[in-house]
Amino acid sequence: MTRILQVSRSIIDGGFDYHAEIARAYTERGASVLTVFQRGQLDPERAAAFPGAVVCLDARRRRRFKNKPFFTWALWQLQGRDPADLAICHHLTPAQATDPLLRLGRVRRARIVVHDYNYFDPADDNGRKRGRFLSSAIGRGWSVIGVSNAICRNIQSQVAGFPEGRCRVIPNAIDLSVLRGRAYDRSTARQMLGLEDARFIFGTVGRLVPFKAQNELINAFASIAAQMPDAGLIVIGRGPLRTDLERQVTRLNLHGRVIVHGFADDAARLLRALDVFVLPSHNEPFGLVVLEAMACGVPVLASDSGGPAEILVRRDQLFRTGDVN
Repeated sequence: MTRILQVSRSIIDGGFDYHAEIARAYTERGASVLTVFQRGQLDPERAAAFPGAVVCLDARRRRRFKNKPFFTWALWQLQGRDPADLAICHHLTPAQATDPLLRLGRVRRARIVVHDYNYFDPADDNGRKRGRFLSSAIGRGWSVIGVSNAICRNIQSQVAGFPEGRCRVIPNAIDLSVLRGRAYDRSTARQMLGLEDARFIFGTVGRLVPFKAQNELINAFASIAAQMPDAGLIVIGRGPLRTDLERQVTRLNLHGRVIVHGFADDAARLLRALDVFVLPSHNEPFGLVVLEAMACGVPVLASDSGGPAEILVRRDQLFRTGDVN
């Protein structure tokens, strides 16, 4: 039986969980999968539903596991006697903790999955550190998985001497039947979000951070608000820019027309509340929410940055990144 070790920093709260999807993909093919999280805890219900075995080291409370040697030791102990055929590591710390297992033959092959732009940015201290690890790890047999072609190109531009062909693109994926079965109908989703049934609603979902560019979406809506008096816009997500976005709504006199909703657990289930989904991001690594909106039958408009330009084949669904008009 193929043995898979998946290692990540922390549990995903709410929405799509790529850890579970990866574990499910392997368990459905008969593999044995152990997923280890350095931080966080799963409630008993989620742990029971997680594909394969799952262990939460909970390093925030059990502080010794913040230390990489202890993290490595825990992975060694959890593996049991037989080596893993493949280790899948999300982010730098899990890869660093797994690397000694590869050197000692406790892991046969190792992959680091990159989900973010500029993860190896040489202008950033952490980026340089990640780049140094990757440069040395490639020589020990590590390979890289990027969630889009844009991510792989970004890595090649930032890691000096990164060899051609060592970044494989494996896009994120969703189970259409599962999402369609779980998603709320339009009326229920609107009721849960406090939206009027008759109003035409544009919407977006994502962290409230600069590269998601929700401020540009609000400006775009302001430019057409007078032409579409029955239209509204909802921004779903949490993050440090929420207060700034709320001030922008006030400044543009869009109270009641634009709603900065905040976090919604498993927001994909609410997407049928929208008439049009818009993703205005700059440098979007993949754009899983684009797939989720499409699966729910919601028309999509997106910036042509990164992942969305690879997902959407119709050019009239894309606009130039940063072009509010």
